Amino acid sequence: MNTLKLFGLYLLLWVVLSGGKIALFPLLFMLLMSFLTPRIFTLEYRHISVKAALKLCLWFLLYSLKGGVQVALFALRPKLRLEPFVYRHSVKSDNPFSVAMLANLYSLMPGTVSMGYDQGILSLHILDKTLFDRALIQRLEAYAIEAFEKESVS
Repeated sequence: MNTLKLFGLYLLLWVVLSGGKIALFPLLFMLLMSFLTPRIFTLEYRHISVKAALKLCLWFLLYSLKGGVQVALFALRPKLRLEPFVYRHSVKSDNPFSVAMLANLYSLMPGTVSMGYDQGILSLHILDKTLFDRALIQRLEAYAIEAFEKESVS
């Protein structure tokens, strides 16, 4: 992504978050970050499939809402009887960008937090055993690989 595109993206984000208030300092900061970002963060992100990324976003939103309702129902119970555990997931991709995006996506899922990544194993903390769905985790990984890599890994 070149500097001008990044500046436009940062500016759009700033306008949305600030309610349309634009000042000199934020503009200068965005310009500086637009220049520095590609030089600091060098993860490979050139092979993004827009169609697959949209599919991933829609699927993610659907399951985030579903998971959010489940977590809310847990919180509304008079007595919380949670059985948290750590699941170690063997990641099928070795692409650093895909792995980072996958870890972040898992952390955004209600009741799940990525704890660490080491030698192809991603550790996930699951709030309760009833929230755990191995097929869901594998499907999210497949969608992420499809979106962020040229070829799908099976």
